Amino acid sequence: MNKINRKIAVLGAGGLGACLALELSQRGYQVDLYEEHSEPIKKASFVNEGKIHLGFIYAMDKEFHTSREMIIGALHFISNLKRWVEINPEEVISTPFNYCIHKGSLMNAEELAPHYQKCIDFYGEAKTFYKKKYLDLFDTIDASLLPRTKIDGIVNPEYIDDVFSTTEYSVEPRTIAEKLTAALLATTSINLMVNTRVNSVSKIDSKLKVSSTREEIKMEEVYTDVVNSTWNGLLEIDRTMGIEPINSWSHRYKFGNKILIPLKSDELPSCTMVQGPFGDTVNFKGKGAFMSWYPIGRTGWSEQDRPPEWDQMYSDSERDDIFLRSFKELSNRIPALDNLKFSPEDVSPVGGVIFALGNTDVDKHESKLHTRHEVGIRTFTNYHSVNTGKYTLIPYLAVKVADRLEGID
Repeated sequence: MNKINRKIAVLGAGGLGACLALELSQRGYQVDLYEEHSEPIKKASFVNEGKIHLGFIYAMDKEFHTSREMIIGALHFISNLKRWVEINPEEVISTPFNYCIHKGSLMNAEELAPHYQKCIDFYGEAKTFYKKKYLDLFDTIDASLLPRTKIDGIVNPEYIDDVFSTTEYSVEPRTIAEKLTAALLATTSINLMVNTRVNSVSKIDSKLKVSSTREEIKMEEVYTDVVNSTWNGLLEIDRTMGIEPINSWSHRYKFGNKILIPLKSDELPSCTMVQGPFGDTVNFKGKGAFMSWYPIGRTGWSEQDRPPEWDQMYSDSERDDIFLRSFKELSNRIPALDNLKFSPEDVSPVGGVIFALGNTDVDKHESKLHTRHEVGIRTFTNYHSVNTGKYTLIPYLAVKVADRLEGID
């Protein structure tokens, strides 16, 4: 079908929907981009820690499927992002992560070390195959176990058994969201439809009808192709097409608190505590800090097709309380937090939805939440349902979906 005769709807203007709409526009398509909120990219892809995973966190996936996917996505992250926005990776990356083995972890250092080495080895193979670098900066990656005499300056050994120093990084997601939003608004071939909730998609002969509501006004539009990238609305909309999820699932709501003060590289270590229900700190240097403590910050759990509107359920005082209690727990483990000087106005205590296949929480060995390999694109003729899985995979999957629409892959 000629491009001029194709009418494409992308449902959901989060990170994936935005990148896909920009990619399709560059390929010469007109796109209607639906977003139920008042602005694009202001939910999960805005509030998370922005880690560009190298597979280290997925040591519970013994088949290595998840780590493989993450490394491939990580290699494409910045190079694909540069297709749509101008970005200097050195201006948005965090300090490198320390992987801290928390007492009571589901795996110890001896069990984790072989997995980390496997990630390093596969990275070398994938880098050669794709001819790309991690974040367009790094030829090699590393995860080295520190002597216990050197962990005191990073963490409190009362809580942490061992620390691996790694070359894994986060990118500051708010900066990337702002750049993508500006690109969307400047692209005339993208019709961004905010405050518009998609209710259903249905077949009409060989085409698809999208039924939506904007300010209580019901609307219908027919398309040749529809991509569902709505994240927390994914299952609900899929079911209107008669499409069932491939496994049990859960939606979680987790607070990712941002402290909006500039930091020096040595003022706060970037740390991920593994394996289990622990937390993270991220030092974004001039762009502030991120911190999340799972036992307090994971405030919502739902196994419905669509989760509750958690964003609207917390008062400012409740959000502040979640931040303060999380901060206390994390500062017990990462003492440098106590040295940060900031006021309440510097804190952005926001949360985001995590959608994943699996409905047993991360404190259990058998939890499928320790994996993310059952993600990506499910295609049903001209309807495509996309489970992003993790932030790392967004730019990679955006190009893959565009390729599929063109019959390339």
